[in-house]
Amino acid sequence: MIFLRQLMKLRPTPPGGKDMTLLDHLEEFRRTLIAMLLALLAGMALCFCFTDEVMDVLTRPVKQLAVQYEATTLPRGVDAADWRTARRAAEIMPALPPRERAVFAAQLTPRQRELAEAVPLLRAARALPPDKADSMLHTPLQRELHESGAALTPVDDARSGSRLMGAFQPGEAFMLSLSLAFFCGLIVSFPVMMYFLLRFVVPGLLEHERRLVYKCLAWGFLLFLGGCAFSYFLVLPRVLSFFFNYSQDMGIANDWRIGYYLTFAAKLILVFGVIFELPVIVVPLIRLGVLSYGLMKRTRAYALVGCLSLALILAPAPDPGTMLIMALPMYLLYELCILFARKCDRKSPAHE
Repeated sequence: MIFLRQLMKLRPTPPGGKDMTLLDHLEEFRRTLIAMLLALLAGMALCFCFTDEVMDVLTRPVKQLAVQYEATTLPRGVDAADWRTARRAAEIMPALPPRERAVFAAQLTPRQRELAEAVPLLRAARALPPDKADSMLHTPLQRELHESGAALTPVDDARSGSRLMGAFQPGEAFMLSLSLAFFCGLIVSFPVMMYFLLRFVVPGLLEHERRLVYKCLAWGFLLFLGGCAFSYFLVLPRVLSFFFNYSQDMGIANDWRIGYYLTFAAKLILVFGVIFELPVIVVPLIRLGVLSYGLMKRTRAYALVGCLSLALILAPAPDPGTMLIMALPMYLLYELCILFARKCDRKSPAHE
């Protein structure tokens, strides 16, 4: 009730402002929404032209996860890049004539040739019963590769990591491009849409409130980019690693479908960008006197419940881990806002 009374109190008319009827306000709001929609469409068109680059950026974390997992299955002393080259060479060399096979093998390092020769023997050993597999292995390196369970196919199979599948429907790739263009266009056009929205709000504000709004717009853009970067570099790899290892422990293949993965990654990045906007909403309310240190301190428990509820609604995956990873930064930002409110309360009335 205190918050509502502060929010709904009567305000003086801004200097130079003109009275507008309700229909005039609605018409201006309609124009603002149209301008924001056009900005979003322009951002989508721009991102649609760079679909390949956007897809490469979004799929990089899951590719790195597969490479890291593959490296853990190799014995000590075997380089993952050499192993991938050896697997491809083992697929190519049997189909070549003897002369061309010798030319191709000469381009490999001695270590890569040794690994490529081991690949067919390891496949044969895995096809035999465990008690007879040793009869196909001749060197300690081959036995170590067999015991470690290293992947044997050029494309990672279900045992060796995740594999992003192709489109299952004729128009799925095109719809996926549109979905990526929407999420990335929303991120790119966010500052422009905020500008149009503030242009609708600013005429009804006082001069000191306008300065505060402009500062919040600049900080809001930086916080939005910071939230997206925080999600991409820290949260997304850890969430993928958790799901990946959990499936591996249960014996379930990580055969992730490309459309579902990209939608999940884009939503996660976008939601974290929005979450980091919390100070932009709370700090102006503190500076305008709508919120105070005492009120925010008393409502800590409600804020925690609100953060958990928002995380439950916004989380792209319905699991407790993703929800907690999303709710924790939100609540920490709220605590920072409480510290800011405390600092504002300690200022002298003359300074205010």
